[in-house]
Formats: sequence, structure tokens, C-alpha cells
Amino acid sequence: MRILFLAILLSLSTSFFVQSWAGDGAPLKNVIATAHELSPSELNELAVRYVTGDGVEKNYDQARLLWLKAAEHGHAGAQYNLGQMYSAGIGVKRNPAEAALWYQRAANAGDLLSQFNLGLMYESGTGVKQDTVKAFTFYREAALHGLAEAQNSLGRLYEMGQGVEQNIAEAKKWYRLAASQGYVLAQSNLGFQIYAGKNNEEDMIEAFAWLSLAAKQNNAIAQSHLRELTGMMTKRQIEAGQRMAYELNSEISNQGK
Repeated sequence: MRILFLAILLSLSTSFFVQSWAGDGAPLKNVIATAHELSPSELNELAVRYVTGDGVEKNYDQARLLWLKAAEHGHAGAQYNLGQMYSAGIGVKRNPAEAALWYQRAANAGDLLSQFNLGLMYESGTGVKQDTVKAFTFYREAALHGLAEAQNSLGRLYEMGQGVEQNIAEAKKWYRLAASQGYVLAQSNLGFQIYAGKNNEEDMIEAFAWLSLAAKQNNAIAQSHLRELTGMMTKRQIEAGQRMAYELNSEISNQGK
């Protein structure tokens, strides 16, 4: 269970990425139980409740102590949540360097959002020394395990040639993987890359389809590119693009059913 909260990281794709507090849905004992009676998973979940005020009075200090106890027992979700706390300055003084340390511990345990966050931090030089090669490495690890945000960011590094040799075909591959999961930034990025490199009518129609999906989710960049592209297309091509957008949206909506 990932509970949405206030911690926000600025990605270099000129958009904000809203992070989440991580609980794992473990059943809780009575909240008056002493901490030493709770498992790391239960400590993590109770800390989430102290942050959100779910069944207990909000108490960030108590949440931090519970997460710290769970984190020291190797609970990756608690490590991630401590990273969130220090990254956003929620209940503690904002400390990106401390956030990076906790994200690193969770990333070592395979937490995908921690790997992605470290990628953002190394790309921007926030809390760590800027290193786009390390950013690429962290994005790639999370992307290979299916995290759409990381797939999009990996595509962006391939597109710009940062941390890796520029490769537009590889960029489109990763954008497509994230776009197919419904990730709006990747849909916009993929649509633009197909549009920019269009070689035939089929490319134009597919670009229209992906840009349409992103535009309908209020992505301003996609809306701008879509207006420009639409002005270059015939009525028949536009109708074909609309049909493809409908089909793509149906495929995305049916995932996991």
C-alpha cells in the first residue's frame, strides 16, 4: 500500500513527481501495543498512521522513531519513508543528503521508488554529487523491473545523451514501455519523438494517438504538439489517429484485469 502524501521531487523533465508514503498493508495489533511487540512491517504501518492521523493523533516524531526502528531491522518501506521525510522536510528539517542515505539503503534492498528517487537526485545533484552515469544506473535498475516513472526518465537520458550515448531508438523503446502503462509524461514524450522523426503516414497517425492520450490528461506540451500535428493531417488521418488512441487507451485500461 502506498499512501499519497506531500513529498514532492522536481524531475528534470520540467514536471513534478508526487511521491508516496509506503505501507505494506500488514494487519496492525492494537495501536497501544508497545513498539517492541510489533514486527518491522507493523512498525512501518503504524508510523504511516501517525503521519496520516489514521486512528491515532498525528505525530511526526513518533512516526520517525517507529520508521527508524523498522529501518534498522532492514525494512525497505520504512527506509524509503525516512527518505521521504527528510526529502520533503516533513516533521524534520529538510535534509536531502540524509534522504539519499535512506533511499540508498532501500534501493539496495530492491525498492524501485527509492532507486528512481536516487536517479533524480544524482541527475540534479540534490543531496549528492551530480552524476548522470549513476542516475542512469538507478533509473535503469527500476526501469528493468517495470517502474513507469523510471522507464520515462531512462528514455529521457537516452534522448538527451546524458549518462549514456544518445540513442533515440532506445529512448522511444523506454518511453513506449512507460506510455503503455498509462504514464502521461511518457505518452507525451513518445508522441513527440514519433512526430519529430516521422517518416510516413503511419508514424503521423501513431504520434497523433499518443499525443491525444496525453493531451486528454491535460499535458500542456502534448496539447501544443497535437495542435501543430493536427494542422498537418487530413481528416482521414485524424480519424485513424483517433481510432488508434481509443484502442491504446482500451489496452491500457484492461491491464491487470
